[in-house]
This record gives sequence, structure tokens and C-alpha cells, in this order.
Amino acid sequence: MTRQQYIMNDETMYIVAKPNGRYVESSIAELYGDPILCLKSPNKIIEYNCKYHSQNYVSRKDLTKGLTDIRAKHPIIVDLFASYIYFCTHSDRVMENSWFNLKYIKRYYEYRGMTKVIFENNEELKVDISYSSFNNQYLNAVRLYYKFTLEKEKYYKKSHNQTITYEQFQTDESHEVNYINEAARAAYKKYMRGIDELNSLI
Repeated sequence: MTRQQYIMNDETMYIVAKPNGRYVESSIAELYGDPILCLKSPNKIIEYNCKYHSQNYVSRKDLTKGLTDIRAKHPIIVDLFASYIYFCTHSDRVMENSWFNLKYIKRYYEYRGMTKVIFENNEELKVDISYSSFNNQYLNAVRLYYKFTLEKEKYYKKSHNQTITYEQFQTDESHEVNYINEAARAAYKKYMRGIDELNSLI
């Protein structure tokens, strides 16, 4: 199955680069079913899906920076409601960059100078990246998930004073929208403070 574009969903496991002559396309795997071929590069699919979920890719990167202070190869929260967190193999300036959904990584290990990844459905994939690099990117994504969860819990405690359960908060869209606005605002302020500090040193 070949598509012009792809909407990521809760079962999307990875989007890997598939060179095709002068172009880079994508091979996409979901938890169930056959692989999907998309004519867009993995980076373009990520950018499209960030816009699909109401913010552009740059804003998502800024949110990651504000929450984690990660400065390169940023993991991305594609959908703030479902918390789809993806991490990349290379800089987003590289067309052959690939993206992996954190929650479907079962384990991974060094394999002939590359990394072999085992997913939750027991699919195996060889990734042309060193184990140390893959491990670093994976841990950055875990860090983002942890920081994002902490911010969500702090906002819940601050705003609701235990009047509703955290589970109710997670399923109530109005509360989620308030959290997203608050988290994005706090991350942006932190990001701009860092810029101001750098400018003061110049």
C-alpha cells in the first residue's frame, strides 16, 4: 500500500527512511498489518502530523527544549492528548532521518556496529546507527516523557486541589487543553530566558 501522506495513530511503531533514487520515502510499521509505503520522507510526515495536531514542528521542538534542555536531535511529542513521543536517529536536517515511537520499543542491542530493535509485537529491525547513539536518543525520549508527566501532575495539583481524580483529569478534554496551554507557555518562557541569558554574554 502506497500513500501520498500518512496520519500517525496510536499503533504507529516507526517511520523509517527509504531512499529511492534522488528522493527519500518512508516505510511505516503499525502494531498490526502490513508495512505502509509513503512517498513523503519521515521528517515531512512528522512535520505534517504536528500541524495536524494544532502546532508546528518548531513549536514542538521548543516545548521539548523547555521541558528537558535537550539541544539536539529532539524527541517530539506529536500529539499532546495521546502523548505520542517519537525520537529520531539523526539530525532533522538529514533526509534519511528515521523516527521511533517510544512506547513500542521492547528492547534493543548492538548488532554488527548497528542496532537491532525488538518491538512490542516482536518485529525485529536493524537500524543503521550505533548502539550508543540509539541508546542516547531512547533515553532522551524517556526523559521527555518523564518531564512531561511531572508537569501534567503539577498542573493538576495546582489547578484542581484534588477535586477530581487524576484519571478524570486525563480524560477530560477541557482540562487537557488548559494543561497544554500552560505547559507550552511555561516552556516558551523558559526557552526565552535562556536566549536572554545567552545574549547578555555576547
